[in-house]
Amino acid sequence: MQTIRYLYEFIQHQDDLPMKLFVNSVKHIDFHWHKEVEVVYVLHGSIIMYLDQQQYTLHEDDVIVVNSMSVHKIERTNQDNVLLTLQFGPELMNNNAFISCNSAMNVEQNAPRLQSIKQYLAQMVWEINKKTPGYQNFTMGRLQMLCGCLQRYFSSGTNSALEDGSRDYDYKRLNRVLTYIDLHYNEKITLQDMAHSEHLSLHYFSHFFTDKIGIPFQKYLTLIRLEKAQAQLAANDKNISEIALDCGFANVKLFNKYFKEKYGCTPGSYREASRTPELHQLNVNRKPKTYEESSSGDYYEMETLNAIGLLYRYLDVKVDADQDTLPVPSIHLSDQTYIEIRADQTSSVYEKHWNMTMTAGRAIEGLREDWRTQLSALKGKVPFQYIRFHGIFNDEMMVYSENEQGTPLYNWSYVDKLYDFLLDQGVRPFVELSFMPSQLARSKETLFWWRGNISPPSDSAKWQALCGEFVRHCLNRYGAEEVRQWYFEVWNEPDLAGVCWAGSKEEYFEFYESTVHAIKSILPELKVGGPAMGYGSLWNDTWAEEFLSYCRKREVALDFFSFHIYSEYPKLKVEDDRLTQIMPPSFYKESIELMRQKMNTSSYGHVELHVTEWNFSLYDRNLLHDTMFMAPFVIYHTMNTLGDVKAMAFWSFTDVFEESIVPASPFYGGFGLINRDGLKKPSYYAFELMQKLGDELMVKGDGYVGTRKRDGSMQFLFYHYVHVDQLFASGDWSELSSSTRYDVFEEKGSKAYELNLINLEGPYKCTSYQLDREHGSVFDEWTRMGSPYSLTEEEIAYLNGRSGPVMGTEMVRDESWRREILLPPHGVMLLILDRQY
Repeated sequence: MQTIRYLYEFIQHQDDLPMKLFVNSVKHIDFHWHKEVEVVYVLHGSIIMYLDQQQYTLHEDDVIVVNSMSVHKIERTNQDNVLLTLQFGPELMNNNAFISCNSAMNVEQNAPRLQSIKQYLAQMVWEINKKTPGYQNFTMGRLQMLCGCLQRYFSSGTNSALEDGSRDYDYKRLNRVLTYIDLHYNEKITLQDMAHSEHLSLHYFSHFFTDKIGIPFQKYLTLIRLEKAQAQLAANDKNISEIALDCGFANVKLFNKYFKEKYGCTPGSYREASRTPELHQLNVNRKPKTYEESSSGDYYEMETLNAIGLLYRYLDVKVDADQDTLPVPSIHLSDQTYIEIRADQTSSVYEKHWNMTMTAGRAIEGLREDWRTQLSALKGKVPFQYIRFHGIFNDEMMVYSENEQGTPLYNWSYVDKLYDFLLDQGVRPFVELSFMPSQLARSKETLFWWRGNISPPSDSAKWQALCGEFVRHCLNRYGAEEVRQWYFEVWNEPDLAGVCWAGSKEEYFEFYESTVHAIKSILPELKVGGPAMGYGSLWNDTWAEEFLSYCRKREVALDFFSFHIYSEYPKLKVEDDRLTQIMPPSFYKESIELMRQKMNTSSYGHVELHVTEWNFSLYDRNLLHDTMFMAPFVIYHTMNTLGDVKAMAFWSFTDVFEESIVPASPFYGGFGLINRDGLKKPSYYAFELMQKLGDELMVKGDGYVGTRKRDGSMQFLFYHYVHVDQLFASGDWSELSSSTRYDVFEEKGSKAYELNLINLEGPYKCTSYQLDREHGSVFDEWTRMGSPYSLTEEEIAYLNGRSGPVMGTEMVRDESWRREILLPPHGVMLLILDRQY
């Protein structure tokens, strides 16, 4: 049965407001109607609107109002489009006002009044995206003003469609007619037949249809047939004559005539263009099935980069001589939290899972002096136990080659230099067994700037021999007691077929089994696992279940399970072109819980679970990585996942990192905790401050955690996490630039905490560590310097001196102590109370 994609549309309002406001793009929306009044503002491109028996072409910056129960249709032109659509109930317009507002007509005459509408729309979008306290009231106020403006300046009588109750029957009749046409378009349908089926005269039915739709019955039928034919031309290989007949045209000549009139080309030319990638790629990104689909037509999402910038220009525009400029809203206090702690209250021991494993780009970078200097500095403050990186078998590590007879040759000299250094620093390898040496690769697919070979081995026996010799060499050089404590992870994200693994899923399962066998055959106690799975497979398919099932059935050892998490929407494999979306903060913990659930179901609940990569973005050029946002981001997700996993391995510790060409700017959005000049970002200090926490957990809540050490000292860490706003999360980065990186967050005020400690014994020294945009954020200090792209040694020294939390001290002598903490957005503060004797 075919699904009808139009007719009467039931619009679901937003959860917290009696309206619906959204940015969208339109490919094709058939004739439909709804109770809500609809305001459409063209942010980018152009559309064709069929409304009130007229056809209009609306261009960028045009506004049109669709009245309640007005039948309308929207089509894209030869341009992509981005629209802002507002829908609200007619009761806000006194139920029956008819609005004639269309900037495609009489633009100059109505310019000031149209500008006021755009300003109210801009303010509503700002409020809803930033979600400042009271934003619902502010938004409703702007909506009321918009409605008042429409009624005062654009009202042209009453909406007759809402006055007469008998009109409801007319719409039901229209529903029946359009439904019949959609289901029987390929049959012979005449105006007389339809009139007879509705028990109407030919004359009455003809006028009825034209009055409601705006075009004659026969023209509408032809349009439907053309749309069906257009879809078939792009979707199958039927010849054009067959398609013409299938879609109800009497002959091919007539079909060609009508098609060329509507689309400007012949059916054959259209088919050819539709199958040429360069011409057919319209940057279309469809919503996933889990999203609500409008019943009124074919909406699609697309990149809206810079589109909202056009609307936001109206935020500060005066729209009336008697009206003051309305600035962008600003709120100074978000909420307040009261915390009371007894110094002698019970506490529980917890594991600092952020201290388990740190990560870096690839093995060869570990031979560089700047990489080693940064690792030593980090290790001195954050005593992590392991480090994971790609490419231990890369060609640049000179590990594997073959002589003329094809006999493998092994060279461990670079591996030894790297591992010797790491172990000397007190850091053990978390060995990721990748990528494939080119002489052992079955094919030539590569990944990253440094061309890591993602191919399976051409000879499985040679791969197993390589792994076996590698393990044997490590045992001989470092001893079994040491190597038993290492982890061996088989490959990186093999579930991303064609991206990180050039074989099939089944080939990876066999590859994993053979690798485990090669390692365990040397020393069975060695810890082997994987698969370093991407998080998309966790949510969108059964890759993990199939892998676990394979290991169970084949009795293949799995000493630990590893996977990765980032904030971007985990695309379905059929959604490669979908707009990037940022998931909510809860996504990280939910991903871990889902993975644990799958492991429990597969009888692997006892196995260690490692997150061997995580960061905000999976892109190594995301400008937010350098900002103060990253400090509370790191703390939030670390504290939120305590006890859930064995390790949370942040990706990565340094911007000495070369997956792609390194930009000139010292702050280009790299993954690292430390930039390439050795400057420590806010994310670095998040780890340093967390390291000062005690080993026993006293209290944990929204934005704070309290711990204690065995010596009686107490530590209280406060953080103000602010997520990206709705616009940025949906894929519009128009507010983000190198110099305006904080405009993409929800508009939150400062967060207030009141800490009350009671039953204190003896004096304490309280040391505070304050970190925010004004105190210790090296990125913000760099912008205050003028954002120089090339730093001199003097400038690096200056920034290094301005990097890091600002300290303060005070003595606490009473049995009870109260402290107020006020954190700005993205702010962090640590209080440490050390017992004095």
